[in-house]
Amino acid sequence: MRHTPVILTSLILLALVSGCAGTMEPAFPTSTYPPPITTEPSPPTETPLPTVTKTPAPSPTPTPYQSFEAVVTIDDLFLRSGPGFLHEAYWTYPEGETVEVLGRAPGWSWVYVHTSNNLLGWMKLELLDLKGNYYEAPEVIPDGFVIVKGHLYTPNGNPASHITLSLTPSGGDPGDEDAATTDILGQFYFFLPKDSRGLWTLEASAYGCDSNADNSACSLIGVFAPAREIDVKESTDIWINLQMTSD
Repeated sequence: MRHTPVILTSLILLALVSGCAGTMEPAFPTSTYPPPITTEPSPPTETPLPTVTKTPAPSPTPTPYQSFEAVVTIDDLFLRSGPGFLHEAYWTYPEGETVEVLGRAPGWSWVYVHTSNNLLGWMKLELLDLKGNYYEAPEVIPDGFVIVKGHLYTPNGNPASHITLSLTPSGGDPGDEDAATTDILGQFYFFLPKDSRGLWTLEASAYGCDSNADNSACSLIGVFAPAREIDVKESTDIWINLQMTSD
């Protein structure tokens, strides 16, 4: 029995195995890394805040004046060219006639009106029954007059309201007398014709029961100041303060 082929075969297998073992290397996975960062990242960009634009507050819209009516309370009330008894009277109106109040002179004496026969002029406040608030009518200071104005005060220094004062030229007759009434601030205004000159006498002459210078029995608290003589000159505004005295 011959064994040579078996030995030879074994040697051949061993040689093959040895040769393969000498040329094989273990396989490792290849790792891929990102390239290193060579520049610093830019800082974040700041987003600018929106500009706040202030919206101006709307200006208040003045309420337009709403004229109101007044009713004549006596017969033959004069419509005059100026706020005063010394100005021309060019029309008369009966009791019950209705006029439209367009404005008022300073003080508590005259209103500027529009009449039913389409005339404009001045009427005495106390001779009208107003259907609106007197102080809501716009104040109108007419041009072309010599103005005598001032304040009247009670004995304790408060404004004296609803006191009537008279202004008369020295040596004149009663027809030359003008009159004015103080308002709630104690103010009075006379609008004399522009050609008025010379010495005039100013004095408080009467009061109403709605005055703050009298008591609940409508008796005057205190005494009117003595009459004052004033020198009226052309185009001059004259300011005079008067004060009542205690009894």
